[in-house]
Amino acid sequence: MESSVLKHPRIAEAVETLVAAGGGRITYDVGGGGRETLLAAGARLAAETNAPLTIVEARSLHSDVRAFVREVQPQARSAVISAEEAALQPVGSINGVLAVHADVLRDADVRTPLLAMAHSADHLLVARHDYSDTTLDALATPGLVLRLRDLMPSAPGPAPVTVSPPPMDMSVALRLVGQANRDVLPDQVELFDEMAEVLERTDPAEVKQRVGELRSKYEATIELARRRRAAPGPTDPARTPRDHGQEQSATHQQHRTQGTGRT
Repeated sequence: MESSVLKHPRIAEAVETLVAAGGGRITYDVGGGGRETLLAAGARLAAETNAPLTIVEARSLHSDVRAFVREVQPQARSAVISAEEAALQPVGSINGVLAVHADVLRDADVRTPLLAMAHSADHLLVARHDYSDTTLDALATPGLVLRLRDLMPSAPGPAPVTVSPPPMDMSVALRLVGQANRDVLPDQVELFDEMAEVLERTDPAEVKQRVGELRSKYEATIELARRRRAAPGPTDPARTPRDHGQEQSATHQQHRTQGTGRT
């Protein structure tokens, strides 16, 4: 047990609440500071009311419990006993502040004596895990909860995520280049052939550099192609209506000449 955990805001708040209420119950996760909260609240309540403190805890922890209470409340009058020792006490012999860790109530033989002891105490505090015995719950109110996740430092917010578009599949890139070849004038196709050649290379850095260089050329080419398509094309002299009429006249003359030769 470490007294430093009492500095945590959630644990300090729980201690204050239990002392102000004159008792209560703390349900906690393993490692969540439940024992420290129980002992700190019990010792402080005993010191403030000038009453004796009786702590019922597993025998293996008695030395640690005594040391902890001396550290946090040297003036508190306290005794630490096991559940079996508590069960042997005369009914009504325990008054003042009674602090019980519910893990010691596993043995059914000690539950009834401990319940009687809890009724006779002036102030009752209980600490337990979710799986501990609930015999004293009804007498130990209010009930507080300490979860380990509430005691952990808040994690920093997630780092900003930069979303980049996924790399273009090579087959898609080449298909787009092929489409561009069909959409521009024939004398501009070599620009896109060069782009396709760059895309087929395996060095990503070189591809990025060359594509960047070709970008401005590409935009200029598309604009040029658009303007050329929009502008009216030159008229082919060989396909004018007048020439077409002359061509038909010459054909008719040839047919007439051939017809005369047959007569």
